[in-house]
Amino acid sequence: MLVTLGDRQSAELVAGFALAAGAVQAAALRHPERAAAWLRARALRTLHQRRSIGRKTATEARRATLATLGVDETAFRGLAALSLDARAALVASAIEGFGPIDIETILEASPAAARHAVAEARERYVRYASSTAQAERDEPDDSPSGELASRVRDVAARAFSPGEATR
Repeated sequence: MLVTLGDRQSAELVAGFALAAGAVQAAALRHPERAAAWLRARALRTLHQRRSIGRKTATEARRATLATLGVDETAFRGLAALSLDARAALVASAIEGFGPIDIETILEASPAAARHAVAEARERYVRYASSTAQAERDEPDDSPSGELASRVRDVAARAFSPGEATR
């Protein structure tokens, strides 16, 4: 859902395609983390192949869908500022906690390219979420803050805190 930016129909469609393809590959996908990464890579590839998917879902419907997962307006705007691949990189690394080898699989990228994609996604997310958060501080906060949105903000804050080196 996060990678499709709340496009429920696209998320369901690509998840179904990935699971069907994974069933065929079940013997080869014995390791749970490798299988999870493979399934996400397959879903991301399907999203790229079907660019028309998701263009029909209104922004408000996307926001409403993600709000049910605890994504507030700040997190939504941060995610919306990212490309499909950047959202996949951020979600895989910061939310799902995949290791580097699995992120490489998901993004179908070299180790250096995967590290760069994650760093760029985090930086862009933080930049847009921070500017949104500052604008919202100037106005009363009516949006719910959910656990998922809080986790995304916490991970991003830790990743870019002055005391830690960026990866």
